[in-house]
Amino acid sequence: MSHESHPRAASPVPVTPPHVEGARLRKRSMVWAGLFVPASLLVGILVLTRENTARCLTYGEACAGTPGSFYVAALAIAFAALVTVQSTSRPEVRRAAFWTQLGAEGIFLVFLLTTYA
Repeated sequence: MSHESHPRAASPVPVTPPHVEGARLRKRSMVWAGLFVPASLLVGILVLTRENTARCLTYGEACAGTPGSFYVAALAIAFAALVTVQSTSRPEVRRAAFWTQLGAEGIFLVFLLTTYA
């Protein structure tokens, strides 16, 4: 016999089993990693169309940009998060790594967009 005076209401949000959520996050992580390459190429092409980029490449003027270590750090964090999403068995770690991967990829693209700004 239960000590509760009234029954609990069902959750309005369906609960996804951990193994289904894990497979879904692994797949989404790989999709975002695959889309990251064409997104980087597109952003690189956009950067090459700017006047400051042309001035830097042609005359060596206005070449200030983000230090390369920031690019490497963002890529390293994205890669480490991708590996974590694919390899961990703990759901909360997998979720955090997935969002970290997306954030690091986004930050890399912003760095790339502001290269010759």
